[in-house]
Amino acid sequence: MAALFVRRLSVALGVALSATALAVPAASAKSSGLGDLLGGLLNANCNSSGSQVFAQWADYANYFLAPNGGFENGSTGWSLGGGASVVAGNEPFYTSGAHSLSLPSGSTATSPTTCIGAGDLFVRMFGADRGGADSGLHVRVVWYGLLNKVLGISDFNTYAPGSDWSPTDKLSSSGGSIAISLLPIIGSTSARVQLTPIGSGSRWLIDDLYIDPSSIRG
Repeated sequence: MAALFVRRLSVALGVALSATALAVPAASAKSSGLGDLLGGLLNANCNSSGSQVFAQWADYANYFLAPNGGFENGSTGWSLGGGASVVAGNEPFYTSGAHSLSLPSGSTATSPTTCIGAGDLFVRMFGADRGGADSGLHVRVVWYGLLNKVLGISDFNTYAPGSDWSPTDKLSSSGGSIAISLLPIIGSTSARVQLTPIGSGSRWLIDDLYIDPSSIRG
């Protein structure tokens, strides 16, 4: 099945703590844990292995599943708003699970914190918007430092609407931006992936959020 088409967006960095705090949930000490952020700074909790999840689509990188990336623990660790919810039904390629994330128009979902190293963060998942009339699903990554502070936001891509279940294209945070590449140096080794459908008529379903650990360097 063909991958979802992706429209590249420019990568934008905003070091604006007061502004982003209104729209971006802080990394919760209860769900994701400040300990995860502190551990991330030492790469103590970073997964250094994985499996070739997307090999049948000619992507032979090793990936690990993000914390509760398959939604089998409900919304644990995720920040959901605007009607986003965990529903019954799994992506059809790996049927070990039984849940996925529903993103109607006006909703947003932000993943638990994910440990990263001093390299780029690579993200891939499975998505569907069968019959959707929206303008796509926007993906961005929020970078956190100590004390739950937002250091910056990378606007990654927008997935085109109206597709059946398929793997999304691989997203990289590098984008040729020097500012983005310096984020880990100024204190960010934890990130959260944020998903937001654009416009009306969204029928997005997301499942199995994966991280490519080849970019992690201790």
